[in-house]
Amino acid sequence: MHKCGGLGKTMEATSEVQALCDQVKVEVEQKCEKNFTKFVAICYKTQVVCGTNYFVKIDTGVGFIHVRIYVALPHTKQPPSFDGVQQDKTREDEIHHF
Repeated sequence: MHKCGGLGKTMEATSEVQALCDQVKVEVEQKCEKNFTKFVAICYKTQVVCGTNYFVKIDTGVGFIHVRIYVALPHTKQPPSFDGVQQDKTREDEIHHF
């Protein structure tokens, strides 16, 4: 278990994390000004805040990106939101807070 506010350890992406990525794909494509034919979550880290930030490494087929997705607490009934992207990453690049 990691402390509140700190990034957790890197974990293998799950179907739930892939579903989060799928929900923000269009926004990520708009921000990157690219259309991704592949958008597969590889691994991720989380940060517990007033909700959870997901920092996800995604294979786009032509490279890797890191995407930040915010998931609000359940009682808010808010959908996941795209909070940022880092482009030009490699499979080996560590996921850091951004």
